[in-house]
Amino acid sequence: MHISHFEQVAPVCPVCRTHPLRLGQTALAEGDDIREGSLLCTNPRCQREHPILDGIPILVPDLNQWLEPQLHWVLRRQDITPFALSMLTDILGAGSVLDRELGNLSTYTEAHWGAEATFAPFLDGALSLLPEAPAGPAIDVGCSVGRGTFELARLTGQLTIGVDLNFSMLRLAEQLRRSGKAAYPRRRVGIVFDEAVAKSPYPPENVSFWCADIAALPFRDASFGTLLSLNILDCLATPQSLLTETRRLLNKNGQAILATPFDWAVNASPAGAWIGGHSQRTTPGAGSSVEMFRYLLPHLGLQLVAEENDLRWRLRVHERSTTEYSVYAAALRTGM
Repeated sequence: MHISHFEQVAPVCPVCRTHPLRLGQTALAEGDDIREGSLLCTNPRCQREHPILDGIPILVPDLNQWLEPQLHWVLRRQDITPFALSMLTDILGAGSVLDRELGNLSTYTEAHWGAEATFAPFLDGALSLLPEAPAGPAIDVGCSVGRGTFELARLTGQLTIGVDLNFSMLRLAEQLRRSGKAAYPRRRVGIVFDEAVAKSPYPPENVSFWCADIAALPFRDASFGTLLSLNILDCLATPQSLLTETRRLLNKNGQAILATPFDWAVNASPAGAWIGGHSQRTTPGAGSSVEMFRYLLPHLGLQLVAEENDLRWRLRVHERSTTEYSVYAAALRTGM
């Protein structure tokens, strides 16, 4: 995390949500780029400490709840060989925490940075809906392994922050920012993974990756000119929080792109919290997610300016399997 990026966005504490954070102790740094350190809440009644690990500030309300399932990735050695990783994957077996996380890294890194990079044309299609060119500062909410963050930084020429809760994906994105390349596991079949290398052609100067909860983003009101959020709405415990945070974070002339296949993740959010997809007897559009999304926008202070109902996005699962989504994308502005 560059100190200059921290100073520009001046984040607030995600716990008390009222007071700014200040730099605490720095344990490891390269110039003004902090690799390990801490951020401290300036509220005397809060005084929470938030870590910076591998260059990524961890700004979540409940650090213990976040860290417990992520600990193996936070502590994972960077020098572990593909040979040793293969043995560990075999020992734990299919469906293990390691297998699932390696599979996620394989699927999303391949989509963002692989030879075919299906995310790139999908992103272009989504951004084409914006009525004006993206303006910074910008934020990529649910950034995964970072391709959209780098692209927004290129388009705006200004600071762009990628936000996600998944530390393994953020660390890969941060490695791309720092060195321009990062090794990742590419699933061949079953629990067989080959080592592949992602390479980024983007300049790193205006890019920063932060770990934060979408329901409690640690930024002041009206901090950003552009907000991008692709394929994360249907994976949230409280999907409407993304819409309310979009309205809060955009400045007066800000615009946003939200895209989702409305493929609701039952392990992430209860059906009653979904935007459509249930209660076809009472909700607008007889349970239609698109109709319910449109219905909510003016009530949450957002204006729909353009939309596309069938953006195609293909994900590689392994060498003999792909998944393709029909994604709804909407360009939004703050309501007048």
